[in-house]
Amino acid sequence: MKILKLLVQVMGLILFINILTGCSHGWRAGGIQLTPQDTVINTVFIEVMGTDSVLHYYHGKVYHQSNWCWKHHELEDISVK
Repeated sequence: MKILKLLVQVMGLILFINILTGCSHGWRAGGIQLTPQDTVINTVFIEVMGTDSVLHYYHGKVYHQSNWCWKHHELEDISVK
């Protein structure tokens, strides 16, 4: 019973802190406002749309050979037409 009471107190404290600090209308990481420059330039995945309008996500560089698609979890061959 003491553990349950402590858990409720901790959850209440977390809720109180969240209400005080609150989120603004945008994304924040570590109290720093994220801008479109943060989300466009510093990306992890390269997004490629195929001729069939399906999006594919590749990490690092895209080669003219087999590339691992993180969205479809398979190796895919890339060629420029």
